[in-house]
Amino acid sequence: MSPREAGPGPSPRRRRRWTTWIPLAAVVLVVLEVWLLVQLAHLLGGGWVLLLLLAETAGGLLVLRRAGRRALEAFRQTSSVPFGAPVPGQDPGVVGDAVLTGLGGVLLVVPGVLSDVLGLLCVLPPTRRLLRRAFVRLVRRRVERVVRRAGGTVPGRVVPGDVAEGDVVDGEVVDGEVVDDPRELGR
Repeated sequence: MSPREAGPGPSPRRRRRWTTWIPLAAVVLVVLEVWLLVQLAHLLGGGWVLLLLLAETAGGLLVLRRAGRRALEAFRQTSSVPFGAPVPGQDPGVVGDAVLTGLGGVLLVVPGVLSDVLGLLCVLPPTRRLLRRAFVRLVRRRVERVVRRAGGTVPGRVVPGDVAEGDVVDGEVVDGEVVDDPRELGR
């Protein structure tokens, strides 16, 4: 079977190339974190940096504990309704907020300057809202792309070239009556 017959999507070769960068990115991130901590230790002193790391780890654990409770409650409430349906009396972004707050807590527990900054961005409400919106947009685009590649249609999205199924009638429908000329509505 040729790659064209295999179907849409990235080729296995391309996928492997992308995943080979993950370990390298992790090593670069660790080296950058250590370098930033050393620079901070030279600037403030080793004792202060150690105290700062202990404080941010304790703060991250508190955030994780609180976020864990909220996430469990949000998932418990949303599990009783159909997928995508709004939960009565609940903000639609509560699950996303709980997940981002939990991620922020994990990033605060991990020692390092960059992870702390990213963790604070996930924990603080204004930046968390922005991150949630960006993440929802990214996921929505990817899901729509996968649905279109599979030959499906995306509800609420009009794609040029799509044809409506069934009979198409020009005019307006009023009380089940087809009106060809809008001027006939006033009669």
